[in-house]
Amino acid sequence: MLDYDDAMTSSTPSGERAPDPRPARTRAAIFAAARELSAGDGEVTVNALAKRAGVSRAAFYSHFTGLDDLMGAMLQEMFDAAWERGRTNGAAGYTIVQHVQHGYAMMAAYIERHHAFLRGALDWKSSHRTYMILTGAMAALHVEALKRMPDRLPPRPGIEALALTIVGGELVHAEQWLVATEEAARAGEALDATELLEVMLASAPSWYVGLGPDEPIPAAELLSSTRTYGEDAADQH
Repeated sequence: MLDYDDAMTSSTPSGERAPDPRPARTRAAIFAAARELSAGDGEVTVNALAKRAGVSRAAFYSHFTGLDDLMGAMLQEMFDAAWERGRTNGAAGYTIVQHVQHGYAMMAAYIERHHAFLRGALDWKSSHRTYMILTGAMAALHVEALKRMPDRLPPRPGIEALALTIVGGELVHAEQWLVATEEAARAGEALDATELLEVMLASAPSWYVGLGPDEPIPAAELLSSTRTYGEDAADQH
C-alpha cells in the first residue's frame, strides 16, 4: 500500500532537491484503477478504487476531493487529447466538418473505453454544479468549432447556446447507451460504441456534422480511427 504521498524531495548528484516521484505514481495508479474497472466490480467507491490502486484512502484524497473530482480529471484527459488531435488534424489539412466528426468519435471512443467507470458515475450523488462544469468544458470544444463555420450557422440562437444544446444531446445519448449496455457489460461482453456514435451524429444538426439525412454515416470507420486517442492520453499518466 502506498500509504504515504507527501511531497518530499530527494537529493540529486548536484546537490539539488528533486521532486519525489511518489505522488505522480499514486495518481497514475488511481487513474489506472478507474480505467480497469469492470462491470463485475460492483459499486464504484473511493474504497474500491483505492484498494484496486493499492493506495490508502488518505492518498486518494490527497489527489482528489472525491469521485466527481476524479471523473473530472479523467474527462480532462479526453479534452486535452481532443485539443491536441485538433491541432494535429488541422496541420494535416482537415476540414472543419472532419474536425467535428472526429470530435464526436473521440467522445464515443472514450465512453466505450471507460464505460464501467462512467456507468458507475450515474449512481453517484454528485452535485448539479459538477454536471454544469462538465457541460461547460464540453461546450468549449464545440464553441471553437462553431466559430470556424460562420457561413453554416443559423441566424439564432448564439454560438454559446448552440454549443450547450449540442452537448445536451451528446450527454443524453451517452447516458442512455450506458444504461442500455449494462446487462451486456455485466455478462462480460465486449462493448462496441459504433451505434452510439451513429445516433449522436444522426441527431446532431446536419449543417454541423456535414451529413445529409440520406447520407451514410461512417461511424465504424470514425470510431476505429479514434479508439487509440484515449489510450494515448491514458499512457501519459
